[in-house]
Amino acid sequence: MAETGDSGGGGGSTLVRGMRSTVGRESTTFGFSILVTVTFGLLQTVQGSPDVLRIVLYAVGAVMSFTLLEAVLSRGFRAPVPQHRTRTLALGTSLNIVSVLAGLAAAHLLARWGPHVLVWPVAPFVAGVVHLLVESVETALAERVFA
Repeated sequence: MAETGDSGGGGGSTLVRGMRSTVGRESTTFGFSILVTVTFGLLQTVQGSPDVLRIVLYAVGAVMSFTLLEAVLSRGFRAPVPQHRTRTLALGTSLNIVSVLAGLAAAHLLARWGPHVLVWPVAPFVAGVVHLLVESVETALAERVFA
Protein backbone atom coordinates (compact mmCIF):
# COMPACT_ATOMS: atom_id res chain seq x y z
CA MET A 1 0.00 0.00 0.00
CA ALA A 2 1.46 3.36 -1.03
CA GLU A 3 1.85 6.07 1.55
CA THR A 4 0.62 9.59 0.98
CA GLY A 5 2.08 12.87 2.10
CA ASP A 6 5.56 12.97 3.53
CA SER A 7 5.10 10.46 6.29
CA GLY A 8 8.66 9.28 5.85
CA GLY A 9 7.24 5.91 6.66
CA GLY A 10 9.62 3.55 4.92
CA GLY A 11 11.39 2.18 7.97
CA GLY A 12 10.24 0.72 11.21
CA SER A 13 7.90 -2.02 12.18
CA THR A 14 4.23 -2.15 11.29
CA LEU A 15 3.42 -1.26 14.89
CA VAL A 16 5.67 1.81 14.86
CA ARG A 17 4.26 2.96 11.49
CA GLY A 18 0.75 2.46 12.86
CA MET A 19 1.54 4.46 15.98
CA ARG A 20 3.08 7.28 13.94
CA SER A 21 0.05 7.40 11.68
CA THR A 22 -2.41 7.41 14.58
CA VAL A 23 -0.57 10.10 16.54
CA GLY A 24 -0.29 12.31 13.46
CA ARG A 25 -3.95 11.89 12.56
CA GLU A 26 -5.38 12.27 16.06
CA SER A 27 -3.30 15.05 17.61
CA THR A 28 -5.83 17.85 17.10
CA THR A 29 -8.67 15.61 18.26
CA PHE A 30 -6.69 14.61 21.34
CA GLY A 31 -5.99 18.24 22.26
CA PHE A 32 -9.62 19.23 21.71
CA SER A 33 -10.85 16.29 23.81
CA ILE A 34 -8.62 17.34 26.67
CA LEU A 35 -9.76 20.94 26.28
CA VAL A 36 -13.50 20.20 26.43
CA THR A 37 -13.01 17.87 29.40
CA VAL A 38 -11.04 20.35 31.48
CA THR A 39 -13.29 23.22 30.39
CA PHE A 40 -16.29 21.32 31.73
CA GLY A 41 -14.48 20.73 35.02
CA LEU A 42 -13.49 24.38 35.20
CA LEU A 43 -17.06 25.54 34.59
CA GLN A 44 -18.39 23.13 37.17
CA THR A 45 -15.87 24.41 39.72
CA VAL A 46 -16.59 28.08 39.04
CA GLN A 47 -20.30 27.91 38.18
CA GLY A 48 -21.42 24.92 40.25
CA SER A 49 -22.93 21.61 39.15
CA PRO A 50 -24.89 22.04 35.95
CA ASP A 51 -28.44 20.88 35.38
CA VAL A 52 -29.41 18.91 32.28
CA LEU A 53 -30.09 22.05 30.23
CA ARG A 54 -26.62 23.45 30.93
CA ILE A 55 -24.98 20.12 30.03
CA VAL A 56 -26.83 20.07 26.70
CA LEU A 57 -25.93 23.72 26.05
CA TYR A 58 -22.30 22.92 26.87
CA ALA A 59 -22.25 20.09 24.32
CA VAL A 60 -23.82 22.31 21.65
CA GLY A 61 -21.30 25.08 22.30
CA ALA A 62 -18.34 22.70 22.15
CA VAL A 63 -19.46 21.11 18.87
CA MET A 64 -20.36 24.41 17.23
CA SER A 65 -16.77 25.69 17.41
CA PHE A 66 -15.65 23.03 14.92
CA THR A 67 -18.87 23.20 12.90
CA LEU A 68 -18.73 26.96 12.40
CA LEU A 69 -15.05 27.03 11.49
CA GLU A 70 -15.43 24.09 9.13
CA ALA A 71 -18.39 25.78 7.43
CA VAL A 72 -16.40 28.99 6.95
CA LEU A 73 -13.18 27.31 5.84
CA SER A 74 -14.95 24.98 3.40
CA ARG A 75 -16.94 27.85 1.93
CA GLY A 76 -20.25 26.50 3.15
CA PHE A 77 -19.15 22.86 2.89
CA ARG A 78 -18.63 23.26 -0.89
CA ALA A 79 -14.83 23.13 -1.03
CA PRO A 80 -12.49 20.54 0.47
CA VAL A 81 -10.49 21.59 3.49
CA PRO A 82 -6.81 21.16 2.58
CA GLN A 83 -4.50 19.15 4.80
CA HIS A 84 -0.90 19.91 5.67
CA ARG A 85 1.84 17.43 5.00
CA THR A 86 2.50 14.89 7.73
CA ARG A 87 5.71 16.34 9.13
CA THR A 88 4.21 19.85 9.20
CA LEU A 89 1.25 18.54 11.20
CA ALA A 90 3.54 16.60 13.51
CA LEU A 91 5.53 19.70 14.41
CA GLY A 92 2.56 22.06 14.41
CA THR A 93 0.41 19.94 16.70
CA SER A 94 3.22 18.78 18.97
CA LEU A 95 2.71 21.85 21.12
CA ASN A 96 -0.95 21.14 21.88
CA ILE A 97 -0.29 22.33 25.41
CA VAL A 98 -0.17 25.93 24.14
CA SER A 99 -3.46 25.75 22.24
CA VAL A 100 -5.19 23.81 25.03
CA LEU A 101 -4.07 26.30 27.69
CA ALA A 102 -5.08 29.25 25.52
CA GLY A 103 -8.56 27.79 25.04
CA LEU A 104 -8.84 27.01 28.74
CA ALA A 105 -7.78 30.56 29.66
CA ALA A 106 -10.51 31.95 27.40
CA ALA A 107 -13.07 29.65 29.03
CA HIS A 108 -11.88 30.67 32.48
CA LEU A 109 -12.42 34.35 31.68
CA LEU A 110 -15.95 33.58 30.54
CA ALA A 111 -16.62 31.35 33.54
CA ARG A 112 -15.85 34.31 35.78
CA TRP A 113 -18.45 36.33 33.88
CA GLY A 114 -21.09 35.27 36.36
CA PRO A 115 -23.65 32.55 37.01
CA HIS A 116 -25.57 32.75 33.77
CA VAL A 117 -26.95 29.95 31.63
CA LEU A 118 -25.21 31.41 28.54
CA VAL A 119 -21.80 30.73 30.06
CA TRP A 120 -22.35 27.01 29.46
CA PRO A 121 -22.58 27.13 25.63
CA VAL A 122 -20.38 30.21 25.09
CA ALA A 123 -17.35 29.10 27.15
CA PRO A 124 -16.74 25.80 25.31
CA PHE A 125 -17.45 27.47 21.97
CA VAL A 126 -14.90 30.22 22.58
CA ALA A 127 -12.43 27.75 24.07
CA GLY A 128 -12.72 25.57 20.96
CA VAL A 129 -12.30 28.50 18.58
CA VAL A 130 -9.28 29.81 20.49
CA HIS A 131 -7.77 26.31 20.56
CA LEU A 132 -8.20 25.90 16.80
CA LEU A 133 -6.87 29.37 16.02
CA VAL A 134 -3.78 28.93 18.19
CA GLU A 135 -3.15 25.46 16.78
CA SER A 136 -3.47 26.95 13.30
CA VAL A 137 -0.77 29.47 14.14
CA GLU A 138 1.42 26.65 15.47
CA THR A 139 0.91 24.72 12.23
CA ALA A 140 1.58 27.81 10.10
CA LEU A 141 4.86 28.30 11.97
CA ALA A 142 5.73 24.65 11.37
CA GLU A 143 5.00 25.13 7.67
CA ARG A 144 7.49 28.01 7.60
CA VAL A 145 10.11 25.81 9.29
CA PHE A 146 9.81 23.28 6.46
CA ALA A 147 9.50 25.84 3.64
